[in-house]
Amino acid sequence: MSAMHHGVPNRHWTAPEPITNSAGHGRRRRDGGSPMTISPPPATAEPARAASPLTISEQGAFWVGVGRKPTEAGTAAQAAMYAQYQIPADLRHPLPVVMVHGGGGQGSDYLSTPDGRPGWATRFLQAGYAVYVVDRPGHGRSPYHPDVLGPIEGAAPTYEFIRWLFCEGAGRPGSQWPGSGEVGDDSALDQLMASQGPTLPTFAENEEQMRRCGAELLDRIGPAVLITHSMGGPFGWLVADARPGLVKAVVSIEPIGPPFTELPGLGKLEWGLTAAPITYEPPVTTPDELRLRLREAGGDGLQDCLVQDEEAGAVRSLPGLQGFPIAVVATDHSPFAAFQHGVADYLVQAGADAELLRLADLGLTGNGHLPMGEKNSDDVAEALMAWLNKRLAAVEETSR
Repeated sequence: MSAMHHGVPNRHWTAPEPITNSAGHGRRRRDGGSPMTISPPPATAEPARAASPLTISEQGAFWVGVGRKPTEAGTAAQAAMYAQYQIPADLRHPLPVVMVHGGGGQGSDYLSTPDGRPGWATRFLQAGYAVYVVDRPGHGRSPYHPDVLGPIEGAAPTYEFIRWLFCEGAGRPGSQWPGSGEVGDDSALDQLMASQGPTLPTFAENEEQMRRCGAELLDRIGPAVLITHSMGGPFGWLVADARPGLVKAVVSIEPIGPPFTELPGLGKLEWGLTAAPITYEPPVTTPDELRLRLREAGGDGLQDCLVQDEEAGAVRSLPGLQGFPIAVVATDHSPFAAFQHGVADYLVQAGADAELLRLADLGLTGNGHLPMGEKNSDDVAEALMAWLNKRLAAVEETSR
C-alpha cells in the first residue's frame, strides 16, 4: 500500500537508510514550489546534531473531527483536533509519525524543548520521517468550548503541580530537567507552564474525542506510527482499535495507568487501559465481566498491578492492539515509572506485541515524566528511532 501524507499518496519516498542529520536533497514540492530550508538555531543543540539545515518539501495544517452543535448563541464547531504536518525533502520512511501530547499540554511539547532546543518533531524530520503533531480536542489550537465539551471543572495545572510532576519527580528528582526547577527562577518551567490548560471533565469524554478525531486523522493520512504521552496514551489504544490495520506501531511514553486506576474527579480506566470502551475477544458487555487479580511487581519502588485472572477463565484478548509492535517507555525518575510494567504486562497478556522499554536499561538515566523536553531529549529520540527501525524494517519494505 502506498504511504499517505495529507490524504495524498506519497510517491517519492526512498528506502530507509541509517539515521543521519544530513541536509535534504532539494526535491521540489508536489505543487512545484521550492523546498523550505530551516537552518538550525545557534543555540544549545549539540553541534553534531545541528550541523546541517533541514529542508522541508511540504508543510501545512488542518482540523479533523469538525462537527456542528447547536447552542443558544448559534452553531458551534464540535471538538475538532488540530494537526500540523511537515514532510522532509529527504523522506526515507514511508510511514509518517503522529505525535500526541499528554495531560493539559499541547503539541508544542514536541516542537521545542522548554529551554528552546529543537524538539522531537525536528529530530524525526531530520531522520527522514514525515511528522504530524496534534493538539488534542480541547487543547491548544483545538479550543475548549464549554457549550460543546461541558463546563471546565477544576483549575488548570499550577506551577506547584507541574514542578512536582516534571521537575521533582514526585519526590525523586532526576538530573535531566533543563532548569533549576524553582518557581520564579526557571525560564524552562515558565515555558512549560505557559502551554498548560484545563482538560476535559472526565477520562471517558477525553478518550471518546481522541478516538473520534484520531480515527478521522488516519482515514485522511493513511497508515502511521503513533507516539503518545501520559494522558494521551489512550489515543494509541483506542485509535488502533477503531482503525485496524492503519496503526503500524505505537510508542507510548509513560501512558496513564496502571490498568483500572481511578483518579478522583476524572474517573476510572474501567476497560483496563482506557476509560472509554475498547474491543475484547471474547466480547464483554460491561467491564465488570473482566476477571482480575493483582500481580506482584517484584521490584523496589514498583507497584503491584491488575491483570486478568487466568484461573478464573479464559483471558480475553485485545484484538485491535495485535499485529503491530508497541513500546511502553518508562523513565527512572517519574511517578509514572512505578506502573509501566503493569501496562506492558496487561498488553502482553491480551495478545499484544508489547515490550517495556526502560530508558535506564539503554543508558539514559535521570529522566522524569517529560523526556521529550529534558536535557537528553535528543538521545531519547535516537533510542526510540532505533527501536522503530528495528521493529518496522519489514513493514516499511512492504509499504514501499
